[in-house]
This record gives sequence, structure tokens and C-alpha cells, in this order.
Amino acid sequence: QRFESGGGKVFERSPLASVVVHADGAVLSTAGNAPLRAKLVLDCMGQRSPIVSQLREGAAPDGVCVVVGTCARGYEESTNVFGDIIFSDVPTMAAGKDGCRTQYFWEAFPASSGARDRTTYLFTYMDLEPERPSVEDIFEDYWKLLPSYQGVDLEALTLQRALFGLFVSYRTSPLAAGWDRVLQVGDASGVQSPLSFGGFGALMRHMPRVVDGVSQAIAMDDLSRQQLSRLNTYTPNLQAAWLFQKSMRPPVRGAWSDDFISRVLVGTFDAMLPHGDAVLRPFLQDVLRVDGLALTIGG
Repeated sequence: QRFESGGGKVFERSPLASVVVHADGAVLSTAGNAPLRAKLVLDCMGQRSPIVSQLREGAAPDGVCVVVGTCARGYEESTNVFGDIIFSDVPTMAAGKDGCRTQYFWEAFPASSGARDRTTYLFTYMDLEPERPSVEDIFEDYWKLLPSYQGVDLEALTLQRALFGLFVSYRTSPLAAGWDRVLQVGDASGVQSPLSFGGFGALMRHMPRVVDGVSQAIAMDDLSRQQLSRLNTYTPNLQAAWLFQKSMRPPVRGAWSDDFISRVLVGTFDAMLPHGDAVLRPFLQDVLRVDGLALTIGG
């Protein structure tokens, strides 16, 4: 409603068929509607955007965060008052039909639908090696591990909803504009961290910068791919996040200590704790900063 009250138009049931870029604008073809003309096309179609697939030439992702979970009713009201951002209660374990090394993490928080309702996620980081467990394998482990994590019997829970997600990431991110008058934003641009789940939060943290930059580019009619690429420039903290993600996914082959990842996390938080919220909060919000990294590495 806010978008429409500002002069915007929403075209329901109008899937995008093609975008053709001309010197003076872009023409969008949609099913069931006349062609649309635009000065600038914002690609907000997420990590599965067909425009992004064309830009990346079908390249496979370099990493993926697989998430499974549920919202269920039946948790103790007295203990359903806090959340976990990243919690691990098991060492690296064998998962899937190939018994691949996998490190699981939990996220949990009270749900707004009721005092005894709780949302719990089990997630892991991996590459695309064929030995890695499937989403179904990870969900099976979710049911096995949930009782010990939350101290509840599965029979005591009433399932409200179940979900899963695969959040892919690429080392070559953020994604530079590939054509004049077309700009990727949000997950389509690859600006989300390899550590977090992407989506709305990843878009919002960049919103002020993107809004200002797009407004200026349109006002100046400076919509070349070179200028638009300035809005999705190299981001050092994303590269640092890649190091963290890689350290939290066990190799498929070779020597490995099953408690290595737990020891790394404990050591990292022990180093951050004396520096207080100024270092801890950005890390937990997945906003890596030079000052926080320097203090943590310096320990």
C-alpha cells in the first residue's frame, strides 16, 4: 500500500519473460501485460534469479548453508524465554548415507504464536561435494538431536510448521552489474554473508546506501554498468566471513579432529568477551568489522 500510494504499480500474476536493454531505457516483457519501459531494472529475485544465473554463466555455488527446522507447541513456558543465535552441543559427526563429517549448529527462539511455542533451526555449512548429506538426511538428524538440545520429548510437541532452506553463496560477491540499466539488490547481488541466512535482513542492512546510490544514478541518468557496479563493490568483510564459513565446515577427506570447530568457537568468544558488546554484538549480527576482528585476532 505504501508503494502504491507513492505512485508505484503492482502487476499481479505477471511473471517476467525477458528484459531488453536499449540506449535510452529497458523494456520488460511480462505474461498477460503490455511491455513495460523503465530507466532502471532492479533485480530483486534472490539467489535463484534467472538474470543472476545468466551473469554467473551457470557456475555452481562455492558454499551453502542448509537449514531445517520447525515451529512446535509444547515447550515449557518457564524456560521458553530466551533464544540461541549459534549453539553447538555435539562434535563433528557422521551424516548422510556416506557418513560425511558434518558440524551442526542450532538457532532457537520463542515464537509469537503462543507462550509454549518455539522455533528451532538446525543448520550446517558445506560445499557441493557429493558425499555431503542431503536436506532429508539433515532433517532426520534434527529429529534425533532435538530432544537432547531442548530437553523435551518429541511426543510432547505439536508441530505447527516445518521448513527448510538452502542459502548458497559465491566467493565472487558482491556481483558487479553485467549490463547497463540492470542492478541486482539483496540476495541477487550476493551481498549477504556466507555465514547468515540471507533474505530480508541482508537487504535491510544495505538499504540506505542502495537507496541513495540508486536515487542519484537515476537523477543523473548515469546508469551504465560501470557506474552501477559502484553500488556493489568489493566488500572486505564478506571475504573475512568466507574464512569463518570455511573453518566451520569439516573436510570430506583427510585428518580431522572432531572437536576442532567447537574449540575454535570457544576460543573466538573467549577472545571477544573482554571487549564487551562493541565487539560481540557486530559479530553476532554478522557485521564483521576491522576493529572487532583486530581485537579478536589479537586476543
